[in-house]
Amino acid sequence: MCGIIGSFYRTLRQHPSLMAIDLSNLAHRGPDSAGIFNNDRVSLGHTRLAIIELTTAGHQPMISLDKRYVVTYNGEIYNYLELRTELETIGESFSSSSDTEVLLVAYKVWGPDCVTRFRGMFAFAIWDEVNKSLFLARDRCGEKPLVYWRDRNRFVFASEIKALIPLLEKPPPLDTSVVDMFLHYQFVPEPFTLLTGVYKLPAAHTLLLTNDNWEAEPQRYWDVERTSFDGSTPKGNQDILSSIREGVENAVTLTLRSDVPVGVALSGGVDSGVIAALAQKQYSEPMHAFCVGYPGRPSYDERHQARALAESLGMIVHEIELPVNEFVNFFPDLVRILDEPIADPAAFGHYAVPKAAADLGIKVLLTGIGGDEIFWGYDWVARTVMIDQFMSKTPSLSHVLRLIAAFPRIKGLLPRLAEHSRAPSVVRLCAAWLDAFSDTQTPHSQLRFYMAVSGFSTTFDLKRSVYGDRMYDLSPDNPFLPTNIGTRVQKEIPAALIRMLFDTWLVSNAVALGDRVSMSVGVEARLPFLDVNLIERVMALRKIIPDHRLGQKAWLRAAMKGVLPEEVLSRSKSGFSTPGREWISGVLVKYGEILHDGVLIRQGIIDSKKVQFILTDIPKKNFPELFFSYKLVFLEMWYRQVIQ
Repeated sequence: MCGIIGSFYRTLRQHPSLMAIDLSNLAHRGPDSAGIFNNDRVSLGHTRLAIIELTTAGHQPMISLDKRYVVTYNGEIYNYLELRTELETIGESFSSSSDTEVLLVAYKVWGPDCVTRFRGMFAFAIWDEVNKSLFLARDRCGEKPLVYWRDRNRFVFASEIKALIPLLEKPPPLDTSVVDMFLHYQFVPEPFTLLTGVYKLPAAHTLLLTNDNWEAEPQRYWDVERTSFDGSTPKGNQDILSSIREGVENAVTLTLRSDVPVGVALSGGVDSGVIAALAQKQYSEPMHAFCVGYPGRPSYDERHQARALAESLGMIVHEIELPVNEFVNFFPDLVRILDEPIADPAAFGHYAVPKAAADLGIKVLLTGIGGDEIFWGYDWVARTVMIDQFMSKTPSLSHVLRLIAAFPRIKGLLPRLAEHSRAPSVVRLCAAWLDAFSDTQTPHSQLRFYMAVSGFSTTFDLKRSVYGDRMYDLSPDNPFLPTNIGTRVQKEIPAALIRMLFDTWLVSNAVALGDRVSMSVGVEARLPFLDVNLIERVMALRKIIPDHRLGQKAWLRAAMKGVLPEEVLSRSKSGFSTPGREWISGVLVKYGEILHDGVLIRQGIIDSKKVQFILTDIPKKNFPELFFSYKLVFLEMWYRQVIQ
């Protein structure tokens, strides 16, 4: 787990070589060592967090034994031992025990297709001295980041934006279309960044650059919607559950491979509980478990449940309590740590856990991220599947759409009612269906998805009331660009919506957030639920027997009977809850004034006359409105902390 950075020149170098100072903005990602490789065409830099092969034999950038290839690599190839054995049987040799060298030799033997053999998380760049080419790749779920920029003669890349910007002559201007997306999503969807001309290499993509193919575009090598699995066809429900349990156990086994201590981030829920139980079973000594809570132990404080489970497993428990004032005071630092705007307030809790682990010398932390995305953990996603399937059978419902849309107050109430925790389930379901039928924003060429989330839909009205001159020319379909995958026939809809969730929320919010906060303190977060074999296994099973109507995480809960206590398996999902309203309100009070003389006004994003309206009037309404104002303050703070 590391930080990577580099430059590639189409002709002979016209800019200075990489120097140690260029690696300084990535030192948090690799506090153990650093290295640079320079020649007349390429510069590769690396900051190392040593997890496997702790000696200098794992130093990077690493040069192949034949001197042809040089790699700078961030991540872990969990199946490196199996790949090494396979490569040795065909005559390849190794000088270290690192997974980095396995990656390098795999590229020598299999070329760009090597990525299809990797089980793990990775972002890397390989220079080929013979072909004068630069190959970049990113893992299937985007667990490791990679951003880039290029002009006619120079291509630069880095693990984080804050390391990339100093390599450019000046920061690019804000991209108004992406600002608009951020205010809807609370994160920046791939492949975009907020800076014009700066892009993320998307998850599950590679990029091969040469002189003759300088404008090459990223190529997708994997798609969660169209996966395949070689396992046997299940003969019934028990076969399905056995297959899922086997897949999860195998994923946990692989992610435990480490030459340093491993801990667990633990809540009171099913996902992290499954990881903790299976990991402790295979670990040779009591593991350290870390959980978060809040003063006064409100109803969403899960420390009691987490401690009870951890102690029953024989783990060592550490509780972290987060007062409101700590979040508010730490806010500017948190924004810088996140590197790009991710306005999820849960980021502070996710930061506190690896920070506590780092203080104890634990450098690897297993988490339950990904379980919700694979096993229908979000009710609104499963509902949207059923709504899209129903709408595909009955397109004549357009008259219902027009009728409900004619009453704005009713239309505005529906999404809030659909997500209201105290409303009866039948009321929530009916409200969600009616809201979907009255959706006039989603383009006709797309499946309904994010309009089921109240914050997303509320933003359409809010942004019209505060936008500045530069925002007027945006297409009304702009927020839907990241979900523009077209329509699907009825049986294809479940997989298509999982793909949209993977391509947006999972990679750009959940995974990106987890990577930045853990790496900011030199801790590697590992996500067993995102093991490619497990994902492909589950997706193949549901092609045979759809499970989106069975209830939240029905397959996972049933498969883990005997692994977790029944009270954990039957516990309803609460998510990683925080005192969100108090935290956000505190930020607006303490930092809201930065909007008055900020970049959002200077670049025409918001109207200077509307700042007080943003800070005082909008937050008085419901939570989506309060959160909208918070996102604007977050965006302004991000520009000051990361770009300026």
